[in-house]
Amino acid sequence: MAEEPRETARKPPSSDDEESEDEERPREKKKEVIPDAVDHFLGQLMSSLEKRNIKETHHLYEDTFNKLTDKYYKNLRWPSPSAVEDQISDHSLFIILYKELYYRHIYSNFPVTYDERKASWENYCRLLDLFIDNLAEEQDLDAALPAQWLWDILDEFIYHYQTYCAFRNKVTKKGEKDVDKFRENPDVFDTTKVLNYLHQVIRTSRIEEYLASCSDKSEPAEADQKGAYKYEMVRLLGYFSVMQLLRMHSLLGDYHMAMKSIECIDFKSEVPLFFRIPACHITLYYYMGFGYMMLRRYVDAIKTFSDILVFLQKTSGVNEISYQYMQLIKKQDQMYALMLLCLALSPRQLDELLEKHIRDKYAEKQMKLHRGDIHEKILCFEELFSYACPKFISCAAPNFELFAGGESFDQFEAHKRQVDLFLQEVKQQQALPTIGSYMRLYTAIKTSKLAQLCDMDEEGLRDQLLCVVHKTRQRVRAEKGSPLGGETEQCSEVQFYLDGDTVHINAQRPQRADADFFLEHILKLQDLMKKMNVS
Repeated sequence: MAEEPRETARKPPSSDDEESEDEERPREKKKEVIPDAVDHFLGQLMSSLEKRNIKETHHLYEDTFNKLTDKYYKNLRWPSPSAVEDQISDHSLFIILYKELYYRHIYSNFPVTYDERKASWENYCRLLDLFIDNLAEEQDLDAALPAQWLWDILDEFIYHYQTYCAFRNKVTKKGEKDVDKFRENPDVFDTTKVLNYLHQVIRTSRIEEYLASCSDKSEPAEADQKGAYKYEMVRLLGYFSVMQLLRMHSLLGDYHMAMKSIECIDFKSEVPLFFRIPACHITLYYYMGFGYMMLRRYVDAIKTFSDILVFLQKTSGVNEISYQYMQLIKKQDQMYALMLLCLALSPRQLDELLEKHIRDKYAEKQMKLHRGDIHEKILCFEELFSYACPKFISCAAPNFELFAGGESFDQFEAHKRQVDLFLQEVKQQQALPTIGSYMRLYTAIKTSKLAQLCDMDEEGLRDQLLCVVHKTRQRVRAEKGSPLGGETEQCSEVQFYLDGDTVHINAQRPQRADADFFLEHILKLQDLMKKMNVS
């Protein structure tokens, strides 16, 4: 029906006979041209999927697909699924997986229409339903996919959901015609359905049982005999779903539930599964560190960010060909920004590599956070937080009828709410660094004198001292313990107690272990000796 006006415009009828002939002539649809290299790639991909050759599929997915995209489709879309179905194969699994690549490329490079978003959702539903059916029947997955592709499928699924929510809010704000499509299709990327898919994959893959059996030091062979999770792909699919559940709860602002969702993760293992995929490793530590920060567990947040950033410093340049490489680099910068915020609220000693990187790249920001005036500090906190935080989303669709009537709508409400909560905590701690800096100069000081130094009255100082005690007490996670576990500790650099009108202070600076000091200088000496030998 949509093509009839174009056909009429191209050749208007001059008589009744001509009009009749025009109606009888079959509509000619221009056939999409698929380059030979792309045709060959698609044929190889279909063949490797049929043969369940994971090694070949991994090469085609990670290497060939990216090279062909760079050569033929940098500014063009890949061939439409219908053209691939007509010219290559109509095998259902092959077409579903091709559509996953096709829509992902569109999301990465072009403006996405509502119809494309809806088609992407429907394709993910078919693929995830297939996975869940396989898992429920305790059989291997129909699609024999490499670990990287399994991760990317789930990662893109949540990314498409995230962008759909942002697109919906933007359209509602502008009052565009697409509002009717959102109203007519409430199930598309519905938050409850997205969460339900993740929970179903986790439950049917029995990944939590598998990880629990590993933590109990059961024999892997025994665990592997229990059905579905004896297959590596099944384990990884469930494991990656746990990571995306962490991400989902973080995007929705439920940090306690986010941390609870990863209690089963194999932190105690010698080589945890998240080491398999760099993007999975970074996602876990980014959202876990951010969750700790928002739960006011700054010591754990700094430890989490430090661990992953030191690891990335030592493995820079890994997986550069991946389409997500630039996103991983951005995540690294965001984690440095978040760590600066945590260090400003709870000063700690860092690894020398990280301290050097911060001095080289973030010295100005660090100075503003620590030494700027109050207004400048707050602006810097807000700027870094807005840059480094996740793109928060509202879990429910807006009331389209209400906003159609002219009511105001704030599309950034979810983001502003989280920023306000964080800045509220920052403002409550504004006086703490000043009080701490003066207390480090004394072993005992009268409250009247300390109040005078801090430019406040004595009663206000006592309130602030109680605030210091409260704000510097944090739950600290034990080494490789449960993410939400740990003991409450006093985490201030300055320990003190109030005796009448006198503050007694015991400044405790963390000391580096002697072994670390000597190892560091041994390595420096070895480097120096190598340079001398070369010269």
